[in-house]
Amino acid sequence: MKVPMSRITIYGNKKDRKAVLEYLQRRRCVDISSPDPANEALGFSIMNTSDSQAEFMREHTLAERALETLNRYAPENRGLFASLNGREALTAAQYYSYVDGIPDAMAAAHDILSNAEEIGEREGRIVRCRSEIDELAPWLPLDVSLSEQGSKQCACIIGMFPEELTLEQLSAKYSAQQDAPPLHIEIVNAAAQQTCVFALCARKQASECEKRLRSLGFSRMKTSFDGVPAARTKELKEEIATLEGEIKSLEEQIASHRDAADSLRFMADYYAMRAEKYEVLSKLSQRNSVFVLQGYVPTELAPSLTATLEHEYNAAAEIEDGGRKAPVLLKNRYLAQPVEGIVKTFALPTRREIDPTAIMAAFYYVLFGMMLSDAAYGLIMFLGCLIALKKFPNMEDGMRKSLRMFMYCGISTVFWGVMFGSYFGDAIPTITRTFFHHEVTIPPLWFEPIKEPMRMLMFSFAIGIVHLFTGLGIKLYQCLKAKDYYAAFGDCIFWFMLVGGGIVYLFRVDMFLSMTGMTTKLPAPIGTAAAIVAGIGAVGILLFTAPKNKMGKRLAKGAYSLYGVTSWLSDILSYSRLLALGLATGVIAQVFNKMGSMFGDGIVGAIIFALVFVIGHSINLGINALGAYVHTNRLQFVEFFGKFFEGGAREFTPFAAHTKNYKFKEEF
Repeated sequence: MKVPMSRITIYGNKKDRKAVLEYLQRRRCVDISSPDPANEALGFSIMNTSDSQAEFMREHTLAERALETLNRYAPENRGLFASLNGREALTAAQYYSYVDGIPDAMAAAHDILSNAEEIGEREGRIVRCRSEIDELAPWLPLDVSLSEQGSKQCACIIGMFPEELTLEQLSAKYSAQQDAPPLHIEIVNAAAQQTCVFALCARKQASECEKRLRSLGFSRMKTSFDGVPAARTKELKEEIATLEGEIKSLEEQIASHRDAADSLRFMADYYAMRAEKYEVLSKLSQRNSVFVLQGYVPTELAPSLTATLEHEYNAAAEIEDGGRKAPVLLKNRYLAQPVEGIVKTFALPTRREIDPTAIMAAFYYVLFGMMLSDAAYGLIMFLGCLIALKKFPNMEDGMRKSLRMFMYCGISTVFWGVMFGSYFGDAIPTITRTFFHHEVTIPPLWFEPIKEPMRMLMFSFAIGIVHLFTGLGIKLYQCLKAKDYYAAFGDCIFWFMLVGGGIVYLFRVDMFLSMTGMTTKLPAPIGTAAAIVAGIGAVGILLFTAPKNKMGKRLAKGAYSLYGVTSWLSDILSYSRLLALGLATGVIAQVFNKMGSMFGDGIVGAIIFALVFVIGHSINLGINALGAYVHTNRLQFVEFFGKFFEGGAREFTPFAAHTKNYKFKEEF
């Protein structure tokens, strides 16, 4: 259901502003609105807090970066399921103790990031050194400097060719040129796509010799390196070793701050809270020594909130009806509460719409269970979620609701698995037949969809019709509540008559009975009555879809609306996915059982069967549970919600301590 909302206006002394805001932040029950423009005419002004917010967010980011860096060099062993533990709750004493330690946390954060920056600089230098070593590698046999130019009489030419050449090939190519000056060539290194050479020639013929070499593809060694390659490589390796030692020392300095992790987490939360509080400050209307704050509060909490503000904070509060702009907060009972997140994913109901959560929850669990429909898989889901809920009592509300939803889906899956006789597919008869040579079966309480798929298909369509008609019934209720009687007839009652009458009449059609395998045919009077009801529904839709328009336009809009009967057909056919996914789960399970039993009943066969069984059914459970979740959502969002629900309301977002690591609670 939707929680009734009230509009609250708080008047207080400016000197009490901080205390009031901190109380509201801890209480988490007021959705604060932007200031009323009318207050400006009364001399009220709005504080610009953007600079303060930016400063607090910088400090928040500093703490987050320091934590990330610390976790990289000194990772915490938080365990596989640490995310289920939820945020740690702090008492008031712990809170103020952490506040006192923020300067130390700030110093630790700066030290961590400073050391990390120095590590980054050294790592960059190591990369450059290694790149230089790789570049020098082909020249290691050369025992002269790469920048050697020669003497007054003799010139050195050092460079490379873009292919692998032998000394004989290179000499032959050079000598083949007409009037080539004398040149002494040595191969320093030859590889697949590069040949490094060292050449000597007369100084006065150096330019001509190099010109002849360039015509063969030669290029000078372009480098800023100086000295003998082997000696330079040794220097670079020693520099790398020194840098790595410095990095290790810096990493140890960072790791020495591991005890500051909790303080850094608090620091990140603290500045996030302060930034949020200053954002709210920008929504206060202030004048001289007073301030005005407006927002929305759940009606049931308004009296206690007002009393506390008046008696403890010397502030006055005015309560009035929330009106059409009030945000929406959903509050449902235990079974329906877990699927509130599914409704929010689609949209929140507007003021004129009902909260569909409770009605949707019943269908959600039924549809999910039918799609997965294996008792063993359902039991695993149920026990896994139940154990997690019991073992981690402090987990976050969102995670808790999700686990509870899947726990209830597991119960539904167990039910439908028992009804359809599926326990890890056909694992029980397969295991008893293979290893005990005596087949044991557990018969279904109803029927096996794999053996009677048409029966399952008809049942899926029946569930779908009930689901769709429930959605249409909700729309009828909303129309009657809004006293929109034309819409109640044109959009609801006549559609009940058309679709319902058409479905009943199908049981008089021989082709339909033949396809479904049914033998019982409805009596002719019932079929005739159904056809008449459907006809009245069609005429009603034609005439009442747009009753306020002129006759021509009314009939045109009615005809267009009547064409929507095809969407009803497609919506009903969509529920065939209940059959498809249910069969997929059972068939894949049977395939894995068959694969595991192919190696006989020996020890090797038992080991292989166990491996195939565990791996195969784990995959099957994961894939088909995901498929059931996705397709159940689709049936809710498209088919069910499409009949009555539009949504679009704003979610109730109270001013609170939206923290990542710690939570703070006001007792009330």
